[in-house]
Amino acid sequence: MAGVHDLGGSLGAGAVDRSEHEAEDWEKLADAVTVALDRRGIKTTDQLRRAIESLGPERYESLGYYERWTAATELLLVEKGILSRQEIDARAAELAERWG
Repeated sequence: MAGVHDLGGSLGAGAVDRSEHEAEDWEKLADAVTVALDRRGIKTTDQLRRAIESLGPERYESLGYYERWTAATELLLVEKGILSRQEIDARAAELAERWG
């Protein structure tokens, strides 16, 4: 059975946008965090992919590329007991308040 991530041209997703764009700072940070977690042996690329694929169709389709990486990284850190959902939510609320 194909998952939401297995588009393969069969779901009318349209052409792939191959235009270049400058990565935003938060996207560069998301990439750096995944590399750091890989190098420290905290997660693997396969684990990140499994976590991305487990997001579910609605959430997967509503998120952009690096948003999926971020959501999957959060999921992995909670699964591994490194952070709790409450710690992540509290920090996110703190940053939202600070940055408006």
